[in-house]
Amino acid sequence: MLNDRPDVGAEVRQRVLETIPRLGYRPNAVARGLRSRHTDTIAILTDDLEGIFTNALMCGVEDAASEYDVSVLLANSYGDPEKERKHLRRLIDRQVDGLIIMSGNRVRPRPGPALPLSGTPYVFLYEYGTSEPVPSVLPDDRGGAALAARHLIDIGRRRIGFINGPASWDATRDRLDGLTVTVQEAGLALDPALVRHSPSWSPEDGFALAESMLAAAQPPDAIFCASDDLATGALAAIHERGLRIPGDVAVVGFDDRSLAVHQRPPLTTVALPLHEMGRTAGSLLLAAINGAPQHHELIRVPCDLKVRASTAC
Repeated sequence: MLNDRPDVGAEVRQRVLETIPRLGYRPNAVARGLRSRHTDTIAILTDDLEGIFTNALMCGVEDAASEYDVSVLLANSYGDPEKERKHLRRLIDRQVDGLIIMSGNRVRPRPGPALPLSGTPYVFLYEYGTSEPVPSVLPDDRGGAALAARHLIDIGRRRIGFINGPASWDATRDRLDGLTVTVQEAGLALDPALVRHSPSWSPEDGFALAESMLAAAQPPDAIFCASDDLATGALAAIHERGLRIPGDVAVVGFDDRSLAVHQRPPLTTVALPLHEMGRTAGSLLLAAINGAPQHHELIRVPCDLKVRASTAC
């Protein structure tokens, strides 16, 4: 009767509809899903629930799902393939309509899902497959670095130092590429002596590398750091030398962590589009669930530059 069957009379229908709220009846979503082959449920499988970017990414997925009244389940593999396999098996048994498989802290290639997902659409988020016929949603790190470089050039900086993160990360390669190309397009060149790879993302390493740059015979008039943590250390090194920010040295970070706005002075930084990445991944998954074809592609979501007092006089 609740499915608008034509063989139910109007009087009976009306009595049932009046009784439903009194009894607190709710349709069985699982049974409905068995009939329709849809459960209106998707899942996020992350490798790091406490990753610094996890929450913002998940909120974006949730926003996309809520527009279609789709529920979201969450599972954490902790980066363990066996845990991923078990979670995937359980989620498939629950007949989720699709999956977001995501990293919580680092863009990098990954193998396919630990369990075959034939017939269940999925999308990679903040990590990417190398051959799987599904999209991967990533930040445009190269474009974000280009934004930072253009800003520094526009405010008149010509000796730009760069403190990059560990060389093994995809992000460090892309951010250095974006900076290098943009500086060259402006008719300038990076001084190799002012380009450093940090062994970690820590403020302590940012401090040490900025200190060594500032001690050079020709120090930089700007320091671009590949993370806000590195930039925090660079700011401290500049302060310790009694230099003005941004008067003597302008500083730009990357990520737009919550700590950036609380630095002294507030830090100009490239904002990762985490929420929008999550929304994009969710929308792509929902489209695939509804029949849109999937294929292998890397979808890079543009970053944004947050200009604050570390570059704005």
